[in-house]
Amino acid sequence: MLSIIICSVSPERLRKLSANIQETIGVKYEIIAINNQEKKWPIARAYNEGARQASYPYLFFVHEDVIFHSYNWGKIIENKLAEPDCGLIGFAGSKAMMNSYGGWGQYDWRWISSFYFFKGERAAVQLEANNVKLCDNYDPVAVLDGFAFFVRHEVWKEFPFDEELLTGFHCYDIDFSLSVGSKYRNYVCGFQIWVEHLSAGSFNSEWIVDSVRLYNAKWKNILPVKTDDICLTPKELYRNTEGIFYRFLFKALRTDVSRKVKWQILKDFWMLPFKWSHFTHCLSCTLKFIRC
Repeated sequence: MLSIIICSVSPERLRKLSANIQETIGVKYEIIAINNQEKKWPIARAYNEGARQASYPYLFFVHEDVIFHSYNWGKIIENKLAEPDCGLIGFAGSKAMMNSYGGWGQYDWRWISSFYFFKGERAAVQLEANNVKLCDNYDPVAVLDGFAFFVRHEVWKEFPFDEELLTGFHCYDIDFSLSVGSKYRNYVCGFQIWVEHLSAGSFNSEWIVDSVRLYNAKWKNILPVKTDDICLTPKELYRNTEGIFYRFLFKALRTDVSRKVKWQILKDFWMLPFKWSHFTHCLSCTLKFIRC
């Protein structure tokens, strides 16, 4: 039995998703749609309010631009969620989160685990499939993409979305994943369920600001985290952290984010341990900062 929680801004998309769920889910369910055209709440508050209204033991937080192409997927998910050590289940995630600013997909494809369809360039449907195996129904991950994830009601009660810190529509998935993952195991669901996300996502200046605030307020002294099947030498750990940080900084310098935030990111980047490659990255970003 699933309580499906949707932060809705489009009645038409909500109608289509509701019809798709009814046709494909295969278990008893309820839909709790928070009308955010009217409420205008941050997504953390909308999701928490939906979860408080939920009647069933399993929760499903989902964007309204999702389509399921498999049938009876509710039964598949419920069987996994019933395992006591199961935390979140989603369709895209990463096995590692470095001690750096950045999103859940930290650009090392050895860590990415995913199986879903999405609308790419020119509205073409593309399959995003990474590191999932036909023999493994679920792949352990550290963090998940928030376009769709499942969790037991009791686990959400332990780790509700952080309404105080998350005051927009970004980073809630990273924060929720890391919180739940501190006690339970998070998973990506593989070939059993075929789902389509009608968006490829975007990273704007608000995402930059929220990422910086979340990292400094909550996770700076806890990261990195990784799943047990990932082994990283100190050299690999540094190289990946530096590379992820550099890409985040370079992206921030190209946005309209305030100079104050850009300066903070640049200063933090300079504070990484010295290596010649890092020094050249620092110089190039400093010059770009001066010009912008």
